This record gives sequence, structure tokens and C-alpha cells, in this order.
Amino acid sequence: CTDQMMLFGKISQQLCGFKKLPWSCDCRHFWGWLNAVFNKVDYERIRDVGPDRAASEWLLRCGAIVRYHGQERWHKDYNHLPTGPLDKYKIQAIDATDSCIMNIGFDYLETSNICC
Repeated sequence: CTDQMMLFGKISQQLCGFKKLPWSCDCRHFWGWLNAVFNKVDYERIRDVGPDRAASEWLLRCGAIVRYHGQERWHKDYNHLPTGPLDKYKIQAIDATDSCIMNIGFDYLETSNICC
């Protein structure tokens, strides 16, 4: 996944080097579009895996880290999310520093049962 993101980043940098992109947009619009894609709420996924798991996947996909109730460890790797019963892992804390989460993804948080 990291190699794919690095390749994607290199390709996007090359595209941003063009004076005029083929589809007439600049880099900011491209990254804004990409962030919007990463933040799009997948209500079917929420239904299938539960609100906390879906919210965790969204947060990690966007570069945030999460901690679950009863655990000290922060999770930052999408590929190493804990497995087990869907209702076992409840989000307790979120660190979204330098992440690309956007308000269009906040429905993930509204459906989860984030502990106080």
C-alpha cells in the first residue's frame, strides 16, 4: 500500500509539473478531489462492519490515528486494525493531526459510539 501511494505521489508530482494539465485543473483541485474521495462515507460499509470499525478505517485511510477503549496503544496502520467481534473495539480517542479528514466524512463519527 505504501509503495502504491509513493508511486501515486510521484505520478501526481509529474502531472503537477505540466504548465496546463490535460483536464484543465491545478494541483490543489486534484488533491482536494482525492481527499474528497478518501472522505466519502460508505454507508454500506458501516452497515457491514459496524460504525466503529468503519470510522477507524476512514480515519486511518486519511492519515489519522485511533485508540480503542481499554487499550493504551494507538493504531496507525490500516492493515493492522484489530480483528474480532465487531462490537469489541470502541473508539476512545482520535489524533487527526496532519490528516486529510474533511467534514464530508463526519457521518462516520455520528454513527460510531465514540466513548467519552
